[in-house]
Amino acid sequence: MITSRMPGLAVAAVLAGSIACSGPAQAGSKQDWDTLSTGLVLGLGGVAAGVTAGHSDWTGAGQLALGLGTTLLATEALKAAVDEERPDHSGNDSFPSGHTALAFAAAAYVGRRYGGEYPALVPTAYGAAALTGLARVEADKHYPRDVLAGAAIGWGLGTVFSAPFGGHLSILPQRDGAVMSYSMRF
Repeated sequence: MITSRMPGLAVAAVLAGSIACSGPAQAGSKQDWDTLSTGLVLGLGGVAAGVTAGHSDWTGAGQLALGLGTTLLATEALKAAVDEERPDHSGNDSFPSGHTALAFAAAAYVGRRYGGEYPALVPTAYGAAALTGLARVEADKHYPRDVLAGAAIGWGLGTVFSAPFGGHLSILPQRDGAVMSYSMRF
């Protein structure tokens, strides 16, 4: 059952996800920031899936999966193509930030799909997504440009592949591309 307490529950879920991923690392360490960013991504994904499930919204579930899936594919393809070394020298997959991209894709989905019903959830989701990007830089896993690119990719794909609750988004393949349409009853 969906209640008016949903934004408060969403904040609790995001915080619980970030705390659950916390380890015994030294306070303020790069590992703490890394762990926080992973917890925030998991928490945002959990909130998006939880609100969707609470509405028994199968159309929204498909939109969430499409938005997160294309975001993941786009970021992984760019990581392979750009081959940029991470600031901590742990790998050559710095650009763009996948954590930030997925966080912004989940936030964009929640904002676009359910923002009209739960307006307080929107700044919470975007705040958590922005904190994810900051945590990636503080963890020394990404440069600021990696995080900005990830945020743009995630926001863009999360927005394109979601529609407000109660409407219907259709994507029809064509020989030379695709046609997208959105319909909603008034």
